[in-house]
This record gives sequence, structure tokens and C-alpha cells, in this order.
Amino acid sequence: MAFKGDNVVVPNMKLERMFCMKGGKEQASYANNSQAQAIHARSVLHFLEETLDSVQLNCPEIPFVVADLGCSSGTNTISTVEVIINHMIKRYEALGYEPPEFSAFFSDLPCNDFNTLFQLLPPLANYSTSMEEFLAAKGHRSYFAAGVPGSFHRRLFPARSIDVFHSAFSLHWLSQVPESVLDKRSTAYNKGKVYIHGANESTTSAYKEQFKTDLAGFIRSRSMEMRSGGSMFLVCLGRTSLDPTDQGGAGFLFGTHFQDAWDDLVQEV
Repeated sequence: MAFKGDNVVVPNMKLERMFCMKGGKEQASYANNSQAQAIHARSVLHFLEETLDSVQLNCPEIPFVVADLGCSSGTNTISTVEVIINHMIKRYEALGYEPPEFSAFFSDLPCNDFNTLFQLLPPLANYSTSMEEFLAAKGHRSYFAAGVPGSFHRRLFPARSIDVFHSAFSLHWLSQVPESVLDKRSTAYNKGKVYIHGANESTTSAYKEQFKTDLAGFIRSRSMEMRSGGSMFLVCLGRTSLDPTDQGGAGFLFGTHFQDAWDDLVQEV
């Protein structure tokens, strides 16, 4: 299936390699325009820490593994991963246990600017020292890091390999535009628009079914990848209205501006 507008056709797999937050570190980049997300992330840290208190502790020989899904390319993901790991270190120390090694996987679509993300990572602490000095190194990270490109609607990790999954402001992104929404013969056809504000019931139902399918795939994949005793913390966007086509003032504003920009790009092509 392909995403098909009046003048452009883009296969779904290519969409995965095109859709991403703006990379780099310049003024218009995501890294320099994600303060609002950072504020919201800090506001739920107490919920995150409550969740982490229920995570089963590993023995020192087994690394503790964290995965952030939909990480993008700014410092928000790094800050959150550090909160998770520091909280778990404190739990180990409070019980008198030796902390294990820690690993963090940063995952997003292949088009994500992983280069910028890795440049923002603090340097790894000197691992040739003792574990205690390694974990206490100031200005350095006390965990191994790796990038994992791919869609979180499918499997990303080996079975039973992740202790904590985190994902914030990402699950509202669908894996694809519903096929019926792109079919001019369908009652769900959305007339080429990229937003659903004011759309009819058929269009709404098509997006709801796509979301159900995607969420089921997400949960099913994580259920196979999570270790026994692990946990998952999700921060999702919501709406104040029960009407799924009501995207609110901000959503409608961004939707129409995005549509105008899309139309301009099609005309240029």
C-alpha cells in the first residue's frame, strides 16, 4: 500500500524513512524546539519513579536494560533515560545490592537523526575503574548506549531482553494512513486532507481502527520483548473532547498549516 495524494505516491516503507523530527542542532531543529515536551516530561517524573519502584531488580551479573521508543534527536530522551537509571541505582544501593551494568537503547524510525543524538550523549565514564567509581563519575554517563532504528509497531528487540520501556508523545503516530481514507471511491475518503478535524464518521472510524491495530501491534511486540518483572511507562497525547474529530484549536491550526505546506510542496514538484 502507498500513501497517495492527488499528485504524489509514497510507499509506506519509504514513509518510515521520511517521517522524523527535524534533525541537527540549528535554530529550527527539534533539539532546540522541544522545551514544551521537556516541561511535560518533568511534570510526570513522579509517576515514572512510582512505576520504577515496582520493577524487579536483576542480579549483578545481568545488565539492566532500558529502551526509549520514539526517542527523536534531542536531550529530552537522554534526560529521561538518566532519570530511570539513576533511580534504579538508588534502589539497588538502598537495599545494599551491587548495581549491575546498565544499557540504554534509543529507538526511532531509520530517518531519525541518530548522529545528533549521539553527539549530545555525555561521554562514557572510565570503565577500567571500579563499578562504584564508574557509576559515580560526574558529567559522564554510567550506561552503555546504542541506537535501534525501526518502527515500534513491530518487534525491535530479542525476546525477554528489556527491563523498562519508556515512550513519550509518540504513540499517536500511526504506522500508515488508513487505505480507505486514500480511496476516492470510499465514504472514508478524506479529500486529500492530512487532518481529520470535522471529518465524517467513516473517516473517523477508519482512523480509530488503524489506531487499534497499531496499538495492538505495539503492545504485542513489547509483551514478547519485556523481561519478567519489567515495566512500561507511556506518556500519550489526549483531548478534552469525546469527539475524535475535534483536534482542538491548536491541533486544527497546525493541521491546516501542515496541509497548506503539503500543497505547496506538491505544486513545487
